[in-house]
Amino acid sequence: MIPNTGRGTLGRLERMPNVDLENYQDFCEGVRKYVYGPLNAPIMTEVEKAVGEAQAAGGRDLSDIEDLHAIFDPIPIMKTRNRVMRSVQEMTWRSLTDEYYGEGMKYAGELDAYDTRGPGTVEYNLDWEPPAYTRHPIHIQPGGYTEADLGGYVYYHGTNTFFEGMNTQDEAHTAIVQANEIPKDGKVERVLDIGCSIGQGAIALKERFADAEVHAIDVGAPMVRYAHKRAVDLGQEVHFAQRLAEDTKYPDNHFDVVNAFILFHEVPLEAQADILREIFRVLRPGGIFNIFDFPHNMKDQRLPFMSYFIDVDSKDNCEPFSVDFTLCDFQQNLRDAGFNVWTGDDQIMIVKTVYAEKPA
Repeated sequence: MIPNTGRGTLGRLERMPNVDLENYQDFCEGVRKYVYGPLNAPIMTEVEKAVGEAQAAGGRDLSDIEDLHAIFDPIPIMKTRNRVMRSVQEMTWRSLTDEYYGEGMKYAGELDAYDTRGPGTVEYNLDWEPPAYTRHPIHIQPGGYTEADLGGYVYYHGTNTFFEGMNTQDEAHTAIVQANEIPKDGKVERVLDIGCSIGQGAIALKERFADAEVHAIDVGAPMVRYAHKRAVDLGQEVHFAQRLAEDTKYPDNHFDVVNAFILFHEVPLEAQADILREIFRVLRPGGIFNIFDFPHNMKDQRLPFMSYFIDVDSKDNCEPFSVDFTLCDFQQNLRDAGFNVWTGDDQIMIVKTVYAEKPA
């Protein structure tokens, strides 16, 4: 018997356990909206003023991150902005973690019950120790993606707050999947989603390619277990597995389409190279690799305030590899792995889709 641990759904959105928690997350979401909305204009006014003064005084290198911190950190409204963003992220995770782990046995039992249900399957190994680079508390989520057994529940609701209400029905993931390219021959029989987290993209892939066999992998057992639960609830047959993107265990030339949603800025450059070689191996000739991620190759193009904000986010929001990703020539790295590469015209938030084709 499946434990009844929830309060039903609103469309695709699984409601939080109680109204107080919903209201608290609404507050956190509202603070984020305020920072990125009304507070942004005075921030940018102060940024432009500080840059102008630094240029007039001379002696400042606006491409040097230490100089940018020396320019922007003393601005009072900037200090407020950075502290508020860190605090609201902490508040988001703390309230969700307190709730779910306060009833930990109930939710652990729910996951146990779903593990053997279909449609679809889930594979994981709680004794496996993932690589060190995957085990930091990404986005300062307690336990990150690998260490907290109820992390999937926390991630789901926390990222809904992060998306500021724009993904409660999986709208962002669905839009990306609908925009993605398919092979020129139209054959889509097997699809892989790498770094799938809680499976929103993988489920959208199954909804788009209903007759295809859809697989999805993530390094975190808590992620794939919750992903499987959600796919079962939505009646979608997806096969989830806890695996590394650089060691998928699938055969050569196995998939027609591979997708990666905001994965590569979360891995070191060495792992990026291994992942690209692995995807090239498992993708069949003529197959398509769709990558949706942060801007990259921005060393000579990024405005000073963007360099500053990305650096602050990397430190305050535990994104240790994001700066290196934005500075690397990712498209050239794809070419080095053997892909033909082009950039899509679609843009969602501040990120772009890059398409890579394995030559036929």
